[in-house]
Amino acid sequence: MQPGLTSIGETGRHTFLFQINVTRRCDMRCSHCYILSDKKDKSPDMSEAEFLHVVQGIVEHMQADHNFAQRYNHVDIHVIGGEPSMLGVPFFESVLPKAKVLLAMIPQAVSFSIVTNLLQKEALDVARLFDKVSTSYERSTRFKKRRHEEMWRSNVATLMEESRHPELYGPKDFAVTTALVKPVVEAGAAAMMEELYELGFTKVHFGFFIPSGDGDLNSKLIQPKHAATSQFYIELMDWYLANRDHIDDLWINPCESWLDAVYRNAPSDDVVCPIVAGALDIDSDGRTISCIEKGGTNDYVSHGNVFETREVAGEGGVTEVQFTTTIHEVLTSASYLREVVKARRLPEICRSCDERTLCQANCGVLHEQWNQKDECPGFKTFIKYVRHLVEDKGVLPKSVLERERSMGNHLIAVG
Repeated sequence: MQPGLTSIGETGRHTFLFQINVTRRCDMRCSHCYILSDKKDKSPDMSEAEFLHVVQGIVEHMQADHNFAQRYNHVDIHVIGGEPSMLGVPFFESVLPKAKVLLAMIPQAVSFSIVTNLLQKEALDVARLFDKVSTSYERSTRFKKRRHEEMWRSNVATLMEESRHPELYGPKDFAVTTALVKPVVEAGAAAMMEELYELGFTKVHFGFFIPSGDGDLNSKLIQPKHAATSQFYIELMDWYLANRDHIDDLWINPCESWLDAVYRNAPSDDVVCPIVAGALDIDSDGRTISCIEKGGTNDYVSHGNVFETREVAGEGGVTEVQFTTTIHEVLTSASYLREVVKARRLPEICRSCDERTLCQANCGVLHEQWNQKDECPGFKTFIKYVRHLVEDKGVLPKSVLERERSMGNHLIAVG
């Protein structure tokens, strides 16, 4: 999926994903983008008060909903857009320390990251304020001008070097997401990974293309066939397994997540629809939606606007403005819960599929356009290949290998 950065580097987690779209404005117009250009042109920016209201709402929901807090042991928060760095360094210098204080109040592990195109120097400066950073790269569909790609590569090189020196710059978890548009698929998995590895990336997410926003308008030119996407993933898995043991910190999704899912015979948060696993997209105008991709359009049905306010009389008769809608109210609303139930209801054609438990029908947007004849939107050919690797070839997910290695080291130490 195009927003991409989910649980790279960890498996077996129960994650709820919050996407805070601080703005939909962007200094790029990628032809595959899931956000409409018209929406980018008209987007408001979040104020500091609005941003902190969202974060406070996440914390309060965790504290108020015991069942929710028990169900999820991890909270993944993406600060995203548009291009979030367009709000400027002072905005983030002000809100991030306050947000981190709030998030420290919940017992769940929290990943707090920025998703940035890393094009301008301002984007680089803002990225430096985060411990986790994700950028994106695609061939042909991302950069309209050669100098833009050169600017991006320069900023990547700078941040990559800084991430290797946490004692000087603070810890950095730096990853890249690539949407599987036609030019990427046609380049081939090995060529794409070699290119990204040469840039320094060892944490990579290849998200399948979803036709939404500008990507929907350009889908005839840039959307690959599902069969081609499956074949790309198979070749990607081969490259990953050939290199996993001798490249430090190498973690490629969805390869690692699918190995883990098949091995445990349990669906992974990384490979099912985010609505099924748990997700909420907060738009820059306060509207909310469960489908992250559909949030890039203008005409979706919101589950509630968290930026609605009212005036109340405060002390001494001074009028105060208060937010009237909370994250908790949205996530417990009938509208949101109906959307989750709908996403979890398998399409009829999927109900007899032997991989339905792990795949859970994958993406509803893709199902809406599938002809139900060719390769399915769950990329079943790839799933079957992973099952062959795990069950017939004995390939283990990294989490199991690391656990076995740790146990072996413990026995040696005891011996």
